[in-house]
Amino acid sequence: MSAIRNKLILLLINIIFNNISFSQNIKPLWQPFRVTPRALPTQHIDMSGLWEISHTDNPVNFLSELGNRKEAFETTVPNSIQWSYCKAGKLPHPYAHQNSNLYQWMDEKVWYYQKEVEIPTEVKGNSLILCFDGIDYFSRVWVNDSLTGVHEGMFGGPDINISKLVKYGGLNKIVVEVKAGDWGNKEGYNPRASGRIIKPWYISGGSGIKPFFSIGMWQGARIEILPEYHLERPYLTTQTATKDEAILHLSMELLAGVTSLDKQLHPKNNSQIHHPSAKGTSFQKVNEKLEVTVEFLSEGTTVSTKTFTPVINKGVNWLEENIVLPNPKLWYPNGMGNPNLYQIKITLKKNGIPIDQLDFDYGVRTIERIPTTGPRTADRWESWQFIINGEKLFVKGMNWMPVDVLLDLSEDHYRWALEAVKNMGVQLVRVWGGGLLETDIFYKLCDELGIMVWQDFPIGNQDTPDYPQVIWEAQVIQNIFRLRNHPSLAVWCGGNEFNPYSFGNTASIGIIERNLDIFDKSRLFVRTSPDDGSMHTYPDMDPCWYNRSYRFEPWISETGIHSMPEASLFYELVNKDEFADLGKMWDPNFPKEHTEFIHHFAEYGPGRVPRMLSRASHIDDMADPSIESITVATQVGAGEFYQVLSEKMQGNYPITAGLMTWVFKRPWPVIAIQMMDWFGQAAAPYYFLKRTYEPTHAALDLERLIWAPGEKIELKSKITHAGKGVLSGIVSVTVYDGKFKTLWKQEKETTIEPGASVTQTGFGEYFIPDLYKDSYLFVVTELKNKQEELISRSVYYPRVLKQMEDQGFHGKYVNEPVPWPTLDKGPWLKPTVAGTKTKLESKLIANKSISSDRSQIKVKITNTGNIPAFLVRLDVAGIKRAVFATDNYFWLAPGESKDVTVNILWREPVGNKKVTMGTEAWNSKKQTIKLND
Repeated sequence: MSAIRNKLILLLINIIFNNISFSQNIKPLWQPFRVTPRALPTQHIDMSGLWEISHTDNPVNFLSELGNRKEAFETTVPNSIQWSYCKAGKLPHPYAHQNSNLYQWMDEKVWYYQKEVEIPTEVKGNSLILCFDGIDYFSRVWVNDSLTGVHEGMFGGPDINISKLVKYGGLNKIVVEVKAGDWGNKEGYNPRASGRIIKPWYISGGSGIKPFFSIGMWQGARIEILPEYHLERPYLTTQTATKDEAILHLSMELLAGVTSLDKQLHPKNNSQIHHPSAKGTSFQKVNEKLEVTVEFLSEGTTVSTKTFTPVINKGVNWLEENIVLPNPKLWYPNGMGNPNLYQIKITLKKNGIPIDQLDFDYGVRTIERIPTTGPRTADRWESWQFIINGEKLFVKGMNWMPVDVLLDLSEDHYRWALEAVKNMGVQLVRVWGGGLLETDIFYKLCDELGIMVWQDFPIGNQDTPDYPQVIWEAQVIQNIFRLRNHPSLAVWCGGNEFNPYSFGNTASIGIIERNLDIFDKSRLFVRTSPDDGSMHTYPDMDPCWYNRSYRFEPWISETGIHSMPEASLFYELVNKDEFADLGKMWDPNFPKEHTEFIHHFAEYGPGRVPRMLSRASHIDDMADPSIESITVATQVGAGEFYQVLSEKMQGNYPITAGLMTWVFKRPWPVIAIQMMDWFGQAAAPYYFLKRTYEPTHAALDLERLIWAPGEKIELKSKITHAGKGVLSGIVSVTVYDGKFKTLWKQEKETTIEPGASVTQTGFGEYFIPDLYKDSYLFVVTELKNKQEELISRSVYYPRVLKQMEDQGFHGKYVNEPVPWPTLDKGPWLKPTVAGTKTKLESKLIANKSISSDRSQIKVKITNTGNIPAFLVRLDVAGIKRAVFATDNYFWLAPGESKDVTVNILWREPVGNKKVTMGTEAWNSKKQTIKLND
């Protein structure tokens, strides 16, 4: 009996050990040493794809309890729980109406992912590492009923050695338990005071998105099969680069008889770091013949190879090699040259036979920084003048939020948005600290498209004294290893709008800083933004003040203004009965009567709504606007603001050396500061800012946008240039009245210096007639080359207001940046323009299918009338779509033709729908072209 009893006790102990509850002290799985994906198919098993998901009310103690799981169904990984339900047809679209309320129960449940995977017999004897690249947020993992441990944190891990747990030559069951970051604390969780939870606040029910709290296996999973000797964590840097030769340095680990999971970063407790005994440290030399070959491939062809024979010992070995690359193809940011990439293949051979291989894309480039020319105004002051491959530039940037708040992060979504970023002329995106440590797909596309990245760590707007340091450090280091070979990565930043010097943040920032010093010394690190000479500002003023109010700022890292996405978004997502009384958007009763509308408004408050409406009130009558008129007016009002602020700061070069406006795309469909809505539709501000981001841009340096009758306007141009050669041409300024009659014109020859430069030309003064009141002037500056070809054009519409004859108002407006005035009684730009008609003709030149849901068309638009066409707009109608173009909302002179390339994302099948391309201006009738005849 005792033998049977002992067996039963041992069996019970085994069951308890392998199925221990989450609350018990089980093995922690977080660790800093990311396991690099293997290049050889025989070494890599992709675990993405189909998994079963289900949920329970509480964590299970034994896997047998999953027999009582609820709503088991198949989904794909990577994904979030929320999107799994929507895509399976179990719940309606989470962003439509107030459907988000139907999803709010999900972070209160415990979720279980299950999958079976076959492990080949022939891999036995290797180390098998099960790697999860992102689980949001708490997790436990079972392999064939064995509980492997517990993990916290969404940015990398857990990583588990499963070599002794799997069945070779058969199917193996993987079960992953996932709980939300606010598990057990839903009502008390504060996204901006997250305590011990290391999760970005914007995907945690933050500002304007309270209903959404992401959860799930949002990144992929994989099994890496590692031989006894294998390579790890290569790090390639460019030391110098010319057109003739680049000198690169490769640092890499070679592991012999151990895996990354056996490594230790540093002692976890108070002890000396390195204190060997009198006998020293014992090293056991490896006598196997090992060779490492590094290949550089360009478009599939090997262009350079280096082979070396390392001398290694058991354990971890660091390899350091300099590599000379002849005639390198350099990687350049957008607008400076081609983003050339090499494919790097690193192969480890044992006795001449390949046993391990890593590969990655790499761009040869140098980034240097020197001080800007303005005075230093603070203790903490970085060098903000960037020099790429020896060339100075004014960095044209943009802030970046996650493409989706519930983490639907497909390559298609990224590609559409990032190709629109490139099309806009953006050279750098800042991945904002309220969002993500971005995915591999994001970085792959930025490398390919020539978009530099400023990567914030996910600390946003809070103190972090309760961050578990060992978990935070594991997340930080895993991502340094993951991202440091990308040529697009230009800047590391601690996070967004918090105090990195406070007691509560000192440890968190110290962990980032010290590990960048160890693992990536090659890039600029700033502790937070704004700091070190970078600035955030959201003023409500005439944007002409930018180069006066901020004349000594070396870097603008956030600025912008609200606008509304197009009307079709609201028709799709909001009850149309709420499209009434929109001019009263800031009245106390408005939210009660417009619940779905306000649900789709980020940061509904006094700092947003009145400012947005005041800009719109210059464009159209906002007393009782339609949804169509208010969306257009807010976009054009914001577009003017972005155009002028960008021109002012670029014209301030070389004191100011970079601008990153807020923000490119929203993570869900809302009224907010944005260039592109969640569906991927580029708004008017996108095009107004895009024109200022062109390589050579002619701007008018106006003192202000509002004038009094009888005043004189000083007219001078500033041409910002980023070209490599000298440019000669003719710059002109023309003033029109409200009916597009020419009142004044001058032109002058100009010579523009190469490189990052600003060329100023004075044109004297234009005197506004005393009787010209409550109307608009149109002022156009153009740059043409010697062949009379248009290089750049900028259009302005200063107001001449009777209100400015009030000396008190005039004096205040002229002498200080006051809030932008509201024009309740006009004049309004749109009806002013519409009073004088012209005529457009449009012709389809090309219609190209890119993929099943992407097309690109080319259209020629001609103004056949006798006056300029104002705000010419192209759009696709008759179908759900998203569009971005090479230009839109533009001025077209009489007799002028313009070719526009339009990129179309088909958001639904075309089928039998009557799809048209429409072209119209504010002062012309719409012309339509059938696209699916």
